[in-house]
Amino acid sequence: MTEIESLIAEVRQLRTEVAQLHAAHTPVRIRHGWMGLFLKDLSTNPHTQYKVHMWGAIYWLINFPLICCLFFFTPTLWLKLGIFITLIYSIYANLATDYGAMSAAEAAFGEPPLPPIPLEPPPLPEQSGGEDDGGQAGALAPAG
Repeated sequence: MTEIESLIAEVRQLRTEVAQLHAAHTPVRIRHGWMGLFLKDLSTNPHTQYKVHMWGAIYWLINFPLICCLFFFTPTLWLKLGIFITLIYSIYANLATDYGAMSAAEAAFGEPPLPPIPLEPPPLPEQSGGEDDGGQAGALAPAG
């Protein structure tokens, strides 16, 4: 048996094993059908994406002063300045992610995309004189 034939046989065996695993798997009954609809809407509807990320951004904006108050007014809970810096970076990262996702969802609200940028310059208009003036059409003639 050649190397290619042995590889083909191994792939067939692996496919058979995967098919057996799929056959043995019992489907999960979903009791909350609305959750599937919500997740599909979240993945396909830019308006839903915008609302979810807007509330995420509001959540992080509310958390920022609360965490600052916790840090400054209960110093026994915070031992090092590095913890505060890490939290600020984390809050900023979450806020920036939600704000960026809101912008992306807003951009997908159905407005037509911008036209593509042409790769080549537009063709030059035809000249009316019939003669080739070497690209000097419209140039001023010397006075005199």
